[in-house]
Amino acid sequence: MEAVMEEDRKKICSNTDVIKKERLWQEVYAGTYTSEKSKGVYRFLFNRENAEMTEPELFYEAGNAKWVSLSGDMLAFPVEKEGRAGTCFVSLKDKAAKRVGEILEEKDTPCFILQDGEFTYTANYHDGTVMVYHMGKDGPVIAGRIENGREAGCHQVIVHGAYIMVPCLTQHVIRLFDRRNGFRTAGTIQFPDGSGPRHGVFDHSHSKLYVVSEWSNELFIFDVQDNTFLLRQQLSVLPAKTAGGENKQKASAAAVRLAEDERFLYISVRGLDLLTVVDVSGRKAAVLEHVSSGGEHPRDFVLTGEGGHLLVANRFSGGIVSMKRNRESGRITGIQSRISMPEGVSLVIRQ
Repeated sequence: MEAVMEEDRKKICSNTDVIKKERLWQEVYAGTYTSEKSKGVYRFLFNRENAEMTEPELFYEAGNAKWVSLSGDMLAFPVEKEGRAGTCFVSLKDKAAKRVGEILEEKDTPCFILQDGEFTYTANYHDGTVMVYHMGKDGPVIAGRIENGREAGCHQVIVHGAYIMVPCLTQHVIRLFDRRNGFRTAGTIQFPDGSGPRHGVFDHSHSKLYVVSEWSNELFIFDVQDNTFLLRQQLSVLPAKTAGGENKQKASAAAVRLAEDERFLYISVRGLDLLTVVDVSGRKAAVLEHVSSGGEHPRDFVLTGEGGHLLVANRFSGGIVSMKRNRESGRITGIQSRISMPEGVSLVIRQ
């Protein structure tokens, strides 16, 4: 009897070790622009303990699959084929990924995709459209199309209660649409000419909105009540030495992420190849530091679930870089590992 119990104990310990080992590794999906060296959506593993990454493998071949969105087990990304463009949906529920469907109703591939569990939204920079999809029993179907004007620079969709918000970069405005009322126009947030609002993020309570501008390289901080937005602060995300001249002309802010504890904000700046860290814990936000992105043209990055690392996608060189983050100070303390990824644009971690 004791021998049997000992054998069972060994099996349990063995299984626990396997489970623990498996939990250390997380799946990461990367979207890319199509080139001779990049062919679509890639997949690699990230080790939560030591920040190592496995070399990426092609997960799904598709033209200009530059943005990846994950909601539950549903992965969505842009596709381009035979002169048509749109969005593809792939289920990760089973070990063998299964394409659920694709809709090709756009002239250009969207640059951003968001799934909120009910709808899927895509923002199209060149077409100026926001497509709204609903998952029917036979696959995705179009639930709406919002026109903002050709070359409006639609770069993101943000859900805010009953509204969706669309930064229109070239129009220097964020447009609000009412989800309860057929996505009709529900207001605008006007930005200064020449600013180019690109991406934004809310705090957990949706009482603050942080928006980064691509052209003026600024952070706009709004106090929020329902759909009323009061600008509280506006500050540069560039180092002081680039306040003018050629370097400022090269700078182009891109992604913005808020740490889980809402004390620190992170912004990627292409051209200067930097990550800007902003302390937003006090009454006034302040730039904490500027650090190298570890490559050229940091388009997107993500914070890991525990918040101890950032994964940065450098599009032109440097590949994917894992960087250590001090959760107390907010500072980035060094590069942990690096893998190759030509034309890497966006990242999503499967939790």
